[in-house]
Amino acid sequence: MPDRPKPRRGVRRMQRCVRAPEHAVVGSAAAVVASVTGAAALAALAACSGPSSPPVGTRVGPALLAALAAADEAREPWRCAAPDGPGLTDETLTAGDRRWQLAGRAMKLDGTGDVAIGVVADAAGSAPATLAALGRLRGAFARVDLALSLGGMGATRAELEAAFAALTDRAAWPLVALPGDLESVPAQTEAIAAARRRGAAVIDGRLVQRIELPGATIALVPGAGAASRLAAGVDGCSYRAADVAAVFADLTPREGLRIVASAEAPRGAVGGEPTGELILTAGAGHEIDIALHGATGAATPACSGNRDGSAADLTPGSSDATPRLPGPRRASTAGILALRGNRWTWKPITDVNE
Repeated sequence: MPDRPKPRRGVRRMQRCVRAPEHAVVGSAAAVVASVTGAAALAALAACSGPSSPPVGTRVGPALLAALAAADEAREPWRCAAPDGPGLTDETLTAGDRRWQLAGRAMKLDGTGDVAIGVVADAAGSAPATLAALGRLRGAFARVDLALSLGGMGATRAELEAAFAALTDRAAWPLVALPGDLESVPAQTEAIAAARRRGAAVIDGRLVQRIELPGATIALVPGAGAASRLAAGVDGCSYRAADVAAVFADLTPREGLRIVASAEAPRGAVGGEPTGELILTAGAGHEIDIALHGATGAATPACSGNRDGSAADLTPGSSDATPRLPGPRRASTAGILALRGNRWTWKPITDVNE
């Protein structure tokens, strides 16, 4: 692998501007156990009639092990995007000079005026270089009112705790942490509880269905649409087509800017090949203004828009500061989404201290 370039200091902004085109009920597992266990018992009874039958334990034991293995496979990821999922504890949260109301599945900002949102994703763990980059990117969030992490921040409690600490150290805003493909529900829950104990305003994004802002609403879609894409496996978060359809149906008629924030990207194309999730794309009868999602490549260049139903595609890129593949290494990136009335502007932020 080629040598890394000589470190440079500071954070710069990219200059180009273009527009971008329940935990599942495991009753089925219980049924598997009952079915296989019953079959094993019947087989054992039938075998008892033979003159030289081996001990019952040698026949039933393997069947029970197979049943338990099948039951584990029958588990499904947590359906975190379900409309009737668990909600937030009622709370009034003060961060900086802003006050937030948390209740049910909504998080509401009191007051009026413009709003700035810092957006980050895909730290992929707690490598020292990445934590340092997160700290520098956080410095560019000095004037934001809210921060969103759009998944891929870490796979274990320790990794998530470190990433949240780097992002929220002395922060004057709350961080809403949306789980993606890496985050397991137990690890995320424990890491957020630890962050709250040390005084950081970190909110579990799987419990927040929408964020209500002056002149805008952000709907959150955590996790992945298929269990096969979850590094966290059955401990991760998922969504279904019906969950996303409910999000679009609720968001479309709302006043102001309509934003969907998700860990996965909606349908797009790279080199003529389709990418992203079709069910995350607003269809007939549904409109959104911004599709804000986790890393799919480089951060979206600077751009702006308004309430036009165009579903502008925005991503902060990856905040991971470690090389993943041979070839040129991209710097860690984030972004700031500024909302003013029915208009929005997007500015990518690049860490240049490599």
